[in-house]
Amino acid sequence: PARHSRTPRAKYMRVLTALLAAQRPQCRHGGARLALSFGESRALDGQLSKLCAAGADHMSGFFDQRTDSFAITPGAPRLSVTTSAFALLALDADPWAWTDGPAPVTVLSALLAAEWRANDPFQAALVVVSERMLDPAAAALASSPASQAKFALAVETILAARPRRRAGRNQRESAYMCYWTARASTLLLNPDAAVNVEECRPGAEAPCQPSLHPSIPAAALPAAKAAGGGEGGGEGEGCAAAVLVALERSCEVAFDDVCRQLAYHAAGDTSLFDVVVLAYSLLSYVHVSDALRSYVSPSRLAAAAADPTGARQAPQRGVS
Repeated sequence: PARHSRTPRAKYMRVLTALLAAQRPQCRHGGARLALSFGESRALDGQLSKLCAAGADHMSGFFDQRTDSFAITPGAPRLSVTTSAFALLALDADPWAWTDGPAPVTVLSALLAAEWRANDPFQAALVVVSERMLDPAAAALASSPASQAKFALAVETILAARPRRRAGRNQRESAYMCYWTARASTLLLNPDAAVNVEECRPGAEAPCQPSLHPSIPAAALPAAKAAGGGEGGGEGEGCAAAVLVALERSCEVAFDDVCRQLAYHAAGDTSLFDVVVLAYSLLSYVHVSDALRSYVSPSRLAAAAADPTGARQAPQRGVS
């Protein structure tokens, strides 16, 4: 879920259309049907509108006042991390519709204080995304020193799970997981600060001055060495450099997966074509590209203009 002002609804409609259409029966010539009819698209849009209009009312039945969280099973002894995180993101998509419960930031504070696994990339990504989306000023995080240390470990876990060039198409994490870790990484950046990406390479002579969002407390960021940002610089500088590298790798891998899946579909290879990989790779590419738009270096823009085909070398062995 995302605010319509941040991410156009049409973007998600196209992804949903591809997901649903790919599950339909094969056409007579053997190719998968990729487009819904006008009537089917209208019906899908109507179902989404109903869900958006009544979503908050339906979710109120899953709110647990004892733990200030959401749970599928009433009276659960422990706070459900994934259920609460997804519920918070759904509320963030339409915050004015949630009137039957406490403020979402109250649920977020309970989530940060819960026993979530900071070394689990999935839970770490969900908590980081929820915190950055629901509390951009990081008030709940700043008021809890214990949560800051755990949040720093979560960021470290997310950065460690980034795609690797040397892995090629055999990445350790699925396209679904890569989407969530990339989404979390984009929300750590300061959108108002543009830097030269090429100055952030290890060993570069020019100083690297990327910037994370100023609202994130310094104690909530991993140390430079732990984040993979090198020995120099403070926590924020080293972590910011690591975030930029992680996002760049995520963008590369997502673009490759989108091209690969489209090629599989065009070739009629139903054994290798995976619409879920296509959908989440496309989402990763869109989110990361939007986040890195202000961080593209002038030299890369010049190179892209000189090479309109966008051709680039294949990943080298040993390259991170």
